[in-house]
Amino acid sequence: MTEIGAIEIDFLDVMKALGKRLWIIVLCGVLVGTLVLTYTVLFVTPQYQASVTLYVNNGSGKGNSAISSSDLAVALHLVETYMNIIQSNRVVNKIIDESGVSLSTNQVKGMISAKAMGETEMFHVTVTSPDPELSMKLANTIADVAPAEITDIIEGSSAKIIDYAQMPNGRSSPSYTKNTILGTAIGAGLAALVIAVCHLFDMRIKREEDLTSIDTSPIGSIPILGAIPEMTILSKKAARK
Repeated sequence: MTEIGAIEIDFLDVMKALGKRLWIIVLCGVLVGTLVLTYTVLFVTPQYQASVTLYVNNGSGKGNSAISSSDLAVALHLVETYMNIIQSNRVVNKIIDESGVSLSTNQVKGMISAKAMGETEMFHVTVTSPDPELSMKLANTIADVAPAEITDIIEGSSAKIIDYAQMPNGRSSPSYTKNTILGTAIGAGLAALVIAVCHLFDMRIKREEDLTSIDTSPIGSIPILGAIPEMTILSKKAARK
């Protein structure tokens, strides 16, 4: 039992109260989970992702000279720079011109994200949009445009395309399963919280222990003079016996 301020919390008693109203908790969880799933299906626009993979090369890419370990180290540091260049207005505008899409610079920039592949010289460029064909088209346009733009901006460096984008075979978001589980957990958790709070602030006398725990007398606890026993209603036949 824990005392917080003037309220004593009997965790076992709270758990019993939750157990008695378990059906309410389950019902609220199922209800909220169903509402979240319905909202996700009807009102959340599915998004589709297409990605290209690039390799950072700290060299002009000309000639047959071997790449040294220092070249690889510099290339690793250039990954972040390359990703920022691809998301620059200059490159994005070139992507819009080459792909022929009717989108603004900010709209396309909002679709593009880049992420390094661990501690390697490779990185992904991903396009996310409500149209799977558009995502693939923009991603492959990036693959066509980015290497030349990077070489033009950073002298002595280049980027190589490893993988082109493929048509997305499914949405990347939202996750119906994840949202439903989250909604169910929130609904059940809120119901359990409300039940626990109502139980803690319920000042009604329901048991003998509730009465003996009250100390309102200036000289001590109020003594119990008597108790009404539990009554069982008998049938007429049982009563005659």
